Amino acid sequence: MDNPIAFTIVIASILLTMYISWASRRHTRTTAAFYVAEGKMPWRLNGAAMLGDYCSAASFLGVAGAVALVGVDGWWLALGFFAAWIVVLLVIAGPLKSTGKYTVGDVLSARFGGRESGIRIVAMLSTLVLCTLYLVPQMVGAGHLFKLLLGWDYLPTVLVTGTLMAVYVIVGGMRGTTYNQAIQGILLFGAMLGILIWVSISHFGGNPLAIVQRSQEMVPPVVVTKEVAGMLAQMETADAAAAVATAREQMPDAPNAITPGVELQDLANQASLVLGLFLGTLGLPHILIRFYTVRNARAARKSAEFTIWGLAIFYAAVLLVGLAAMYVMYPTLVQLLAEGQRGKATNMAVPMLGQLLGGEIVLGIIAAGAMAAMLSTAAGLLISATSSLAHDLYATVLRPQSTDRERVLFAKTGAGFLAAVSIVLAIWLRDQNVGVLVAMCFGIAASTFAPALVFTVWWTRLTRQAVVAGMGVGLVLSLILTFAKFFNVPHLLGVPVLVNPALYSVPAAVLVTVLVAYLTKDTGRAEEFLASAHGS
Repeated sequence: MDNPIAFTIVIASILLTMYISWASRRHTRTTAAFYVAEGKMPWRLNGAAMLGDYCSAASFLGVAGAVALVGVDGWWLALGFFAAWIVVLLVIAGPLKSTGKYTVGDVLSARFGGRESGIRIVAMLSTLVLCTLYLVPQMVGAGHLFKLLLGWDYLPTVLVTGTLMAVYVIVGGMRGTTYNQAIQGILLFGAMLGILIWVSISHFGGNPLAIVQRSQEMVPPVVVTKEVAGMLAQMETADAAAAVATAREQMPDAPNAITPGVELQDLANQASLVLGLFLGTLGLPHILIRFYTVRNARAARKSAEFTIWGLAIFYAAVLLVGLAAMYVMYPTLVQLLAEGQRGKATNMAVPMLGQLLGGEIVLGIIAAGAMAAMLSTAAGLLISATSSLAHDLYATVLRPQSTDRERVLFAKTGAGFLAAVSIVLAIWLRDQNVGVLVAMCFGIAASTFAPALVFTVWWTRLTRQAVVAGMGVGLVLSLILTFAKFFNVPHLLGVPVLVNPALYSVPAAVLVTVLVAYLTKDTGRAEEFLASAHGS
């Protein structure tokens, strides 16, 4: 067995979370308990759970790995993730809790009497599409990452990950998911801070700011030419300082690791990606559903504040760890890039740094953190999707007279079915770029729920028809553009296909919503609803 100590640490962390789900099983008997833990979660616990829910493996390993390769340019996306949470706090956290009950569809339909089937169906479809597409990269990432970290084969890793996330949700419901996400968020947070402290002591004289000072000397590995890479080929990790000095000597005019613009794409792609990531956070169902698990709007806002502070510290640590990995692992990273193994260099920068610092024990902690990140995000996505399927479709549209027991059973069955679908898709899409898939999910969220929610809780002129039309256009257009990019279609009707659909689909959704709102009259209970949303 490869890395038995690391394997043991990962298994121990999985057993702990399984026990928590089992201990929470008696709290899944009613819809309120299964969907949102009866709205009784403490705000600090909910904030920690949102931290674990949001910090996927892309944040834990991907952002730090990107920084290790390109410098500060790899960190801008993380900064966008963080900034988006401030908008969540200011714009929708309180109103969402004040006007909804179980799902995002609740908020959108509450303004129009609460049983508006058209809105609920569009919201349910958007949730299922988003959550399923977002589940796939978590599982694909798990399959590849644990092949690199622990030597596990792809297929059994995907099967185990899919089974675990289904068990989390089916057995533990939202209560078990919340406690697991909180523990996993703390594990992610602690692992990143622990690596930062350790590498600061071992290589930078105990001063984290010295990492930034050293960064001014480093030529980012992606900039290093083939000739210089050849000169560094014989250097080991122990020669990192000499390798950094050699690269700078050979490339005196090259940018350093904290120079912006090392690897920026064209303006249109950058604008579309930033717009999708920024607005996408406002529309991610597995994040928004967490505001229903606390008692009131004040607790929802305090949960968001807790998450914002946690993300600020976490992403600052990610930047410093990424820069430290660039310095400490410099020869190795340059060689991996020279060999065309950029994906491995990105995903393995932090694990390689951890193994260098503390051997198998630290590697095991990092592997457990990566597994925690994937399972935490996956469980949040799955319970969000099943809650929408059971509440917005089954309980409200198909069988309004169904009992609580029947609705919970439908939700649990849906969780098993969606997990199975995700496993099949992850096996089929094993060679796809998970980063592209995640970014596209943000673009779809930005085109559907984000404008619909903002208009619903802030604009009196919004109509029922406008919600359906805007979300429908946003969903269809973003999906068309997403799959065009997925299949490498360069242009669609003469328009260039961008890395993220948001630059086209968000304005289209907003424009259609506004136009239809002015052409129709059914504004629902606008004044009463907005007064409730804003506590007046």
